[in-house]
Amino acid sequence: MRSRHLVDPELLPAVDGFPAMTFSYDTLADVRAMVESFGAAYVPPLGDGVTREDVMVAGLAGDPDVRVLLYKTAPAADGAQRPAILYIHGGGFFSGKADLYEDWCRRLVTETGAVVAAVDYRKAPEAPHPAPIDDCSAALLWLHRSAAALGIDPARIAVEGVSAGGALAAALTLRARDEGKVSLAFQLLDYPMLDDRTGRGDAPRDPFAGDYVWTYNGNAFGWETLLGDEVGGEDVSPYAAPARATSLEGLPPAFIGVGALDPLMRENVDYAMRLMYAGVPTQLIVYPGAYHGFDAFDDGRSAIGDDFRNARITALKRALGARA
Repeated sequence: MRSRHLVDPELLPAVDGFPAMTFSYDTLADVRAMVESFGAAYVPPLGDGVTREDVMVAGLAGDPDVRVLLYKTAPAADGAQRPAILYIHGGGFFSGKADLYEDWCRRLVTETGAVVAAVDYRKAPEAPHPAPIDDCSAALLWLHRSAAALGIDPARIAVEGVSAGGALAAALTLRARDEGKVSLAFQLLDYPMLDDRTGRGDAPRDPFAGDYVWTYNGNAFGWETLLGDEVGGEDVSPYAAPARATSLEGLPPAFIGVGALDPLMRENVDYAMRLMYAGVPTQLIVYPGAYHGFDAFDDGRSAIGDDFRNARITALKRALGARA
């Protein structure tokens, strides 16, 4: 690989052992099975004080119910309200499920004191846009309406999304701003997919990006499953591809983290700059030597992965005034 010499040494074992993936409709079932296998060995910890509850939330009008995994600890003895985090998983829009991120959701609860709701949105291509963002919107509206019952502060709700989930998280902040029903406190975007044009046609490709885990071709396929024939066209909704938004004013403060070897790096940096130009407080970190999903495949053992995980926790605690 042309970029192997640039990979952080602690991340090399993961890429050397990572299974090759070809992204197409013919291989979709195999890719989905492989993604599912990544979490097969996970065993929830005992004694962390975090409970998990499966909740079926009413979908938007005419939509099926949405599965939400709710993680929380016992309420504070003094009755103080807690913040909340809506977590949106990754998987290229076409794979993955909320269960695969249980370890991170539990850590969010224990380290921030927040109630965490992980949404299991419908997947493309069987359920293309707007199904995934509608499911996330339904989950957010439920979380906001349930604030009193859950003991959370409706003014301290953040959204975190990873990869395709990052696209949905960013889109959700745009939709929440425009609809005016929920005022989000913070958006945490982990190497988000923001622009359906990346990797397509004559769009620029960085010379050392996209060799590992998530390729330009895979990215293009993910957007195709979500948008079908509209992908790359002039009328793509910003609620699908947030980079299409004409204005980013009035959005909640943001954190964006991405690896320098990630094919999404360019669009992430551009979006962060646009947020700052729009007057949105924004923290951007570009990690040298890191590829897409680097923190998910290091077995929790790399310094650079630890830095990214800790930076996200710190950003959330600061934004939400959280106390564990």
